[in-house]
Amino acid sequence: MIDAYLDAPYQITILSNNAQNLQKKDLSVIQNDDALPISTIEKYDSYLTVWLTRPVSLDYFTCIKHDGRMYPLMMGRYPMSIEFDLDYATDQLMGANYERSHTTFRVFAPTVIECRLIIDGEPHAMEKINGYFEKTIDKDCHGKYYHYEASHNHVTHNIIDPYVKAVSANAKEAMVVDFDRLMPGYTHHPVPDIPNDSAIIYEMHVRDITSHPNSGVRKEWRGLYLGMTESTSTKHRLTSGLSYMKELGVTHVELMPVNDFATVDELNRETKYNWGYDPHFFMVPEGSYATDPSDPISRIIELQTLIRTLHENGMKVILDVVYNHVYQIETSSFEKLVPGYYFRHNADLSLSNGTGVGNDFATEKLMARRFITDTITFWLDQYRIDGYRFDLMGALDIETMQSIEFIAGEQDRDIFLLGEGWDLPTALDYNKKTLPEHSYRVPSVHFFNDHFRDALKGSNFDLSEKGYVNGDGQGIDTIRDLYMGRQRPFTAQMSINYVEVHDNHTLYDRLRYSSGKRQYILESQHQIATALVLLSFGTPFLHAGQEFFRTKFGHGNTYNLSDLLNRMDWNRRAKYQDNIEFVKSLIQFRKKEDVFRLKDRESIGKALSFMTFSNLPNGFGVRISHGTSEFMIIINPTEKSMELDFDESSNYEIEISNQRHYDKGVYNRSFYIKGYEVAVLRKVTDSKY
Repeated sequence: MIDAYLDAPYQITILSNNAQNLQKKDLSVIQNDDALPISTIEKYDSYLTVWLTRPVSLDYFTCIKHDGRMYPLMMGRYPMSIEFDLDYATDQLMGANYERSHTTFRVFAPTVIECRLIIDGEPHAMEKINGYFEKTIDKDCHGKYYHYEASHNHVTHNIIDPYVKAVSANAKEAMVVDFDRLMPGYTHHPVPDIPNDSAIIYEMHVRDITSHPNSGVRKEWRGLYLGMTESTSTKHRLTSGLSYMKELGVTHVELMPVNDFATVDELNRETKYNWGYDPHFFMVPEGSYATDPSDPISRIIELQTLIRTLHENGMKVILDVVYNHVYQIETSSFEKLVPGYYFRHNADLSLSNGTGVGNDFATEKLMARRFITDTITFWLDQYRIDGYRFDLMGALDIETMQSIEFIAGEQDRDIFLLGEGWDLPTALDYNKKTLPEHSYRVPSVHFFNDHFRDALKGSNFDLSEKGYVNGDGQGIDTIRDLYMGRQRPFTAQMSINYVEVHDNHTLYDRLRYSSGKRQYILESQHQIATALVLLSFGTPFLHAGQEFFRTKFGHGNTYNLSDLLNRMDWNRRAKYQDNIEFVKSLIQFRKKEDVFRLKDRESIGKALSFMTFSNLPNGFGVRISHGTSEFMIIINPTEKSMELDFDESSNYEIEISNQRHYDKGVYNRSFYIKGYEVAVLRKVTDSKY
């Protein structure tokens, strides 16, 4: 018994427990009834390497003949090699390329011997052209279901096109779609003119934001795309959903994954919940958010309607995309089409698992990179989205991110790029990873600043650890550096400043765990953290509901838990209205102050000077002067109230404070700051008095 693998066009590895006794004369490499001449054989303990004088062609079945028996030649290292890319990578458009008179189908599958297109129930043989298969159907194919039947490694698979744009419920069948006839004029609708340096990002999950009974959304639209397309209010007559986000004043809405994902049954969506980081098909909207998951068209139109509605209400749209892995490699169309090619492997050929989910997508492979950039372009063109958040971006190679940067720069609007630059143990050279240390190679890509997050509240991985807001101001020097974007490797240009995202505990739950102090102290600490997010240099990022102390009842990882834990509780909208007004005031203040659009260290340094207080050594104070605007930000991270001295005699008025609402006093030389207060004081001219 032997197993044979193709490691290169001229190289075959044969595994056998009798390897030492195998002789050259006993072996034949048979391809299309023709014997390929063997040059030499190298023997090792449990395997041998066969070198050929003619290359193996991937256009024919190939077998190893030994002792009268035929053994199929399987794919070994060859698809994982650079040589494979050089031999077969192509610039041809993949997928179903629709025109009214015809549709041309192409699929990249060099290792496949035979491929058939099954469309509308009818089989059509496809022509193999140097690694990809092609077939043109000369009729209008809009609305027709299709899939591929592909044979390789002596097994035939039914395969959904990885480039598919529309699918039936639970992705059982692919459909050809003419986007031009779905929503005429959609691809030219106006987008808000908000430059990247003015972004205030609000992360939300489609299902979470409208599934609560008090969301104000009609019952049949709760948890769906359309639930975010109408003006709504709660039973307390307060805005909710779309209306609420508009009132809050954020500029960019980041949608957690809305492309097709695997683990929610689209026909029984109430039975399961998921964030969506289990990608299935990358160019298809998720069906569990559609009114009719069985209709491949409805999910497209409804997601486009959502995006257009957000644009009409003054907000740009960022998609959260997951290119670092697939849900299951065994069922993936990529693996069925080209085994071993699209995923990273370790030196021993085991799957790389730096992402922790069983597989790492090999973004550095030319056709994997091509798939990603094609997907990026598709969403920009057909859905008019305005940015991307890259999940586990550190697992993506930097050349792919540079290609995405180039695409973004070619658009008619600012495209915002951000991602998680964690250094993961994936089988990719360190110098090729998209990490904060390599940000100079992708200057328009923004990175989540975990130093900022942890300095404010303590480590995500040690809940007993405290930070600046819950540790009586510990780490004030680090906070100053982070505030102005000078803690390496982060700069203000690249830094996403945040203290809460969908991952891990909400800030409210984290502070309850680490401090256990009285409710008003917890809320005040929360306010200080959120204020530093919104008033620091860099790009502020809020998690939906953070502004009304969102809780997940102490759970730190709710990716597949219930709506009860994940949904936004709109009753808290009324309970914490004062805090919402505080956050709104911070957002509006940031919007009107041009100084926060500065990104380079020199300009920021000229605009600000830090203040120190002898009786509050851990207090935060900064004086900012830019153009005609002068103001101070002062934070007391302790419970003790005290008088703070200024080293100047100018007059200041309180513009924002979390501890007082109607203070009309004028302050000069000193300011009495309350415990856990964050205050913005604006310099006023003498003529006013």
